[in-house]
Amino acid sequence: MAELQLLVEDVVIKSFPLDKTSVRIGRAQDNDIVLEEDAVSGNHARIDLIPNEYMDGLMDIFIEDLDSTNGTFVNGAPVKRQQLQNFDTIRIAWTDFKLVTDKGEALSETAVIVR
Repeated sequence: MAELQLLVEDVVIKSFPLDKTSVRIGRAQDNDIVLEEDAVSGNHARIDLIPNEYMDGLMDIFIEDLDSTNGTFVNGAPVKRQQLQNFDTIRIAWTDFKLVTDKGEALSETAVIVR
């Protein structure tokens, strides 16, 4: 299962499992991941897990900025909506996360060659 790891100076402080098809991040208390930081918008970003159309059991993970004030960044670049990859770094305002997913391990166990 994929998870977001909250980082402080590259040290994992807390992990948030991505166990729903949509995970909302923001300062408002009704978000799935609540960040109590003034620079975070009430409804800042959303992570969507979408079944991969080619491989059963594999999920494609996307992050979308919800018109936040201070932006959403993937690997240092501002994004509106972007597919995430294993070990991508995500910044929500001034809060850093790392995406960790086991999909790389699952792919290494199965090799399909189509010609």
